[in-house]
Amino acid sequence: MDQTDKNTFTGRVIREYECRKCGHSDWEDDGVALWQVLHDANMAAADAAPAQPEPQPSQERPAWFWQRLTGLFLRKE
Repeated sequence: MDQTDKNTFTGRVIREYECRKCGHSDWEDDGVALWQVLHDANMAAADAAPAQPEPQPSQERPAWFWQRLTGLFLRKE
């Protein structure tokens, strides 16, 4: 028997075989497809990871900015 088709789009590995001599065909279910296992593991890891808040940009200017700005006017010569 020769393998004629392999489907994994359902999340399971389904293989079809056909005999060249008599034309008999059969199929077998080999279990869960690799992509389905990896997808499920990735989703479980994403659910288990704690959500980290996005860093918020500061609305205030840094202190060094104001020191440089006022330093121009307060310079003693």
